[in-house]
Amino acid sequence: MPKKNQTPAASQSEETFSLIPKEKLLAIYAAMLKCRLLEQRATTLFQHGKLRSDLHASASLEATATAAVIDLEPADTLCLAPDDWLPAFVKGLSLETLFRALAPSSLHVEGPIQIEAERKNIFYALSDADLQQVLIDRANAASAEKKGAVAAAFMPHGPNSLSEWQKTIHAAGSKRLPVIFVHYSDPAEAPSSRSHSPEALLHGVPSIAVDARDPVAVYRVAYEAIVRARQLRGASLLECVIDRQPSSPADGKIPVADSITPDPVAAIETYLKSKKIQPEAHNPEIIAAFNRDLDLATRFLDK
Repeated sequence: MPKKNQTPAASQSEETFSLIPKEKLLAIYAAMLKCRLLEQRATTLFQHGKLRSDLHASASLEATATAAVIDLEPADTLCLAPDDWLPAFVKGLSLETLFRALAPSSLHVEGPIQIEAERKNIFYALSDADLQQVLIDRANAASAEKKGAVAAAFMPHGPNSLSEWQKTIHAAGSKRLPVIFVHYSDPAEAPSSRSHSPEALLHGVPSIAVDARDPVAVYRVAYEAIVRARQLRGASLLECVIDRQPSSPADGKIPVADSITPDPVAAIETYLKSKKIQPEAHNPEIIAAFNRDLDLATRFLDK
């Protein structure tokens, strides 16, 4: 997915809002809307027996998948948790390749999928240990080359993932590697997760809690983490909190970590409207064009 590099900075222009340029906010919104349409199409095809898997691992996580990845460059590495494909789409994996990865075994041709993914520095379907090793190897190479490349990893979901990745977090922290860890946590699992957070911080990896469904908040912390990594100032851990209970903020703003909205697409639409940007003006064009892209990308399923 084409992306523009935008630096969140205060501006004299009315086109800049909340330290994030209007163009970047709209790019995040468009990407999130496409992710939602992609999820819906995958679900429909799965229900009709045309896919062996849908995108349930990424369901309702468009905010983090988009906001944490949208500023990654082609040379940056992205490591995926099992079946969590939305971040790969945001980084530029083609729709057809993504659907082929979800297709039945008779249509799942691993070679071309792997070739495109690795050409775009995307790594997937590895054991947890192998994925961690790829991340460290790529981060070490980026650090040695000093060209500003970073390595981002979406850690597997679950209460034990932080402990299972502890050595890798330690290595990234002690060597000041250019790594961004993205970890989803449930408040119900917070006591278990927090028991490891001080260890990560002890090894020089700042752990930042953020609402997983708040795209603006995720983008802000991801932007800072990516800048920190590009400047070889070390790794960061984004603790993206998922609250399964819906809430209704009274002030119309996107909730923060202790009051989390259930729908990230609705959240950014509300935020844009609060900044006098009307997302409805962009929807028809985005939806029509992307549905055509989805039709083209899934033609092979009807052969």
